[in-house]
Amino acid sequence: MSMSTETQVTPTLTPSPDQPLPPGASPPPRTSRLETIKTLVILLIAIVVLGGVFAMSLGWEIPGLATTKANPATERQEPLKVEVVKNPKDPKAPTHTLSVPEEVRNSLGIRKDGKDVLGVATLPTTNLTLPLPGSTMLDPARLSRIRCRFASNGTEVVSLGQTVDTFAPTQFRDIRSGDIVRAGDVLAVFYSLDVGSKKNDLIDAIVKLKLDQKILDKMTEDPIARAAIPEVTVLGARAAVAGDVNTINRAVRNLELWNIPPEDIEAVRKEAEEISKNNGKRDPEKEKLWGQVVIKSPINGVVIERNVNKFEIVVDNTVNLFQIADVDRLLVRADAPEDELPRLRELHRRGVLNWSVRTAGAPVGTGLVGPVDEIGYLIDPNTHTAVLKGFIQNDGGALRAGQYVTASVELPREEKVVEIPMDAVADDGRQCVVFVQTDPTKAEYTLRRVKVTHRFDKTAYVRSELTDDDIQLGMTQQKESGLLPFSPLKVGDRVLISGILQLKKELEDRESGTNKKD
Repeated sequence: MSMSTETQVTPTLTPSPDQPLPPGASPPPRTSRLETIKTLVILLIAIVVLGGVFAMSLGWEIPGLATTKANPATERQEPLKVEVVKNPKDPKAPTHTLSVPEEVRNSLGIRKDGKDVLGVATLPTTNLTLPLPGSTMLDPARLSRIRCRFASNGTEVVSLGQTVDTFAPTQFRDIRSGDIVRAGDVLAVFYSLDVGSKKNDLIDAIVKLKLDQKILDKMTEDPIARAAIPEVTVLGARAAVAGDVNTINRAVRNLELWNIPPEDIEAVRKEAEEISKNNGKRDPEKEKLWGQVVIKSPINGVVIERNVNKFEIVVDNTVNLFQIADVDRLLVRADAPEDELPRLRELHRRGVLNWSVRTAGAPVGTGLVGPVDEIGYLIDPNTHTAVLKGFIQNDGGALRAGQYVTASVELPREEKVVEIPMDAVADDGRQCVVFVQTDPTKAEYTLRRVKVTHRFDKTAYVRSELTDDDIQLGMTQQKESGLLPFSPLKVGDRVLISGILQLKKELEDRESGTNKKD
């Protein structure tokens, strides 16, 4: 019996979105139509943007994005609605005068609340203070340099002067730089073989003088001995006494030149007297002290330098062992510009040149007042300044040498000038100009070039009378550079303090023809 085998094929069905998946089956991949469209749009936008950037980098103009570049040379602001006032006698001659209507004055701030706001030239009211940079210095006349004046062959520093330490516990320490000393305070004690030798020479000379004088007295006082002794012997005795006196004087002068204290020299003399009384017997303990030299401070002051230490051997007597400075008075050195020297010299000649010295960081208005004693003759070729020197009292040592200071010199008020607001001056680096209202009843303003002598925070000094040099300079610059000649300002002249730059530019444009209408 034959049997047939049938193979059943199970068809694969795609489940519908609502039909559940069989157990263990994974969902088939499915691409959303909406997501595909979004991807294509993003790619298209990216291509367009990249293409636009590439085209702009090549300088291509893209429709809708092309911009027109402004030309600074041809672009200009709308001209002001002002008019140039002409000279009725010569219409072509420039008057440098503008007629400004009220609406323009309001827009430029010349007129506020129905009133014109202008500055008025007045006599100087601001004090002219000349600030000079400088520094403090020690007074050379009050500086004591202490050196080892005697020969320094084996001079040893035995000890240094002592002072009380400022930190607890209270104890003594060696003096050092910055310590205050009084006249007579011990600075150091030295031991010198040369000083000890000179003191011994003085003792020997004094002892020998005593003996030679005694011999001479014996020869001359006894008549019998005087008749028996030859005259030559007596003369020899007198010569020996005179030689002893010279030896004593030479030894004393050497000790004094070596700055040996007088009390030490007197102690040597007394010791020589004792040795003469004791028939030449000497005290070995005292002889050990002859080589000691005590150096004391000659003045009251501050130790600003100490170059020796204990047990140090001094081999060079040209080196400053100590420097003591009297700081109750300090020297001030300041630099003055050479263009101010004529007035400074005049004040110095009259004896009224003073300054107020203020240290860095000190409040404004404070300072130590003192006279200027010297104006240097030489001018620094680099800074074009001269050195001014003067002294100020430094009671209590408030100032230190080497401090930066500002020395302010009060100068007398300048003559033949007027004072105007600083805002009224327009300075373009070539000339300083102002707008003057010549007629208070008319809104007409004339451009003038002025000579500014000094500038302050809010005011400026302007010449009210021109010198011949100013007139000549103005004419030369007008001819060579086209600048305006100098004009004086008088007391009471009304000047603009607002809108100056705009009016100046408009006037220059009008007079040069760039703003001229056909």
